[in-house]
Amino acid sequence: MRPIRTSLVAAGVSPPISLDPWADAQCAVMVEVSGGAGFTVAYSFDDPNDLVNPVPFGSMIWDSSLCPGGAVAGTANISFALPVSPLYIRITQTGAGAVTMVVTQYNVVNA
Repeated sequence: MRPIRTSLVAAGVSPPISLDPWADAQCAVMVEVSGGAGFTVAYSFDDPNDLVNPVPFGSMIWDSSLCPGGAVAGTANISFALPVSPLYIRITQTGAGAVTMVVTQYNVVNA
């Protein structure tokens, strides 16, 4: 899968990044931080596009338990791999500065 990049330049939450639900391996995450920004990476397995049981975006459960400690309330650059590919991933910024997250999935081919 091509790398997907999202950036924040003020405190807030990035739009969720949709990942390939059929990926059979890990996804890699890289976060770069500048200024005094803090951040938390979170993912969800809820699917607002499910045909049988959709979960509205506002009701999605976001978790960080599979992320390493530096990706939760982090303040420094970090790269890591999640052991599975969630359906969505996002980043939350606290404080001033900027945060950029790049995500890619293994074994996914772009059309």
